[in-house]
Amino acid sequence: MNKTLLFAVITIISFTACKTETKKEEPIKIEKVEKIDEIEKIEKAFTEFKSLYGELNGFKNEADFKKFGFGKGGKYSEWLEKVREFKQNPDSKLLLKKGVLIGELEQLGMAYVSSKGKETEVTKTFNKIFNDAISDKPIADEKPTSSGNTNYDQLKSDYELLGKWTIANTIVKESYPYEIYKKGNEFVGVRLNDFKTENLTKKGSDYYVKGNKYGEFYRIDKNLNMILFDKDGDLTSTGYKAIKTE
Repeated sequence: MNKTLLFAVITIISFTACKTETKKEEPIKIEKVEKIDEIEKIEKAFTEFKSLYGELNGFKNEADFKKFGFGKGGKYSEWLEKVREFKQNPDSKLLLKKGVLIGELEQLGMAYVSSKGKETEVTKTFNKIFNDAISDKPIADEKPTSSGNTNYDQLKSDYELLGKWTIANTIVKESYPYEIYKKGNEFVGVRLNDFKTENLTKKGSDYYVKGNKYGEFYRIDKNLNMILFDKDGDLTSTGYKAIKTE
């Protein structure tokens, strides 16, 4: 074979091999960078969560908080504003990797407003979830944190979450977290203060509580804003309101 031709063939083969090797290595490098970047974002979000959680624990027993709660213009309203602002940040969704949600921290804050800083079944449930997440658990694709209630954990496993709210009565100063799950045409609501479930029938934007003698139902718009009703009408005048938390 002509030496010049042989040299040309060797050069082409070498160049092709280099290109192939480069193509193989490049996505691996990019994948590693993206993974590191995600971990940093998760840790940053979790640090913010822990800071806000620590602040809440620091003032929940103070006399002014028990009296005014998160009242607008009060010294603690800034905390609630920071939580809600953080909830609008897409990175807050990364907290799922740690087994917590920023909306759950908001629910805990509202629960302390209702109880005037005292521990209830609701606050104990959230505090256990948060403390478990903070105490250990490296970042990984883990199973969701157990609530301690088998039926509720099974519901979360089998059904898709529709939405989360805090249902409060401003007259009697009580509140509880409420969630609705769906699977096909089935809808189930659950109160997290006692894990009581209720089967719901969906008619348009209304979700009727099956078997409820008062004709209670929830009206939920496309943005997941909820209003409570019974057969006599809107329950807002009786002090009931629902605050979307997720």
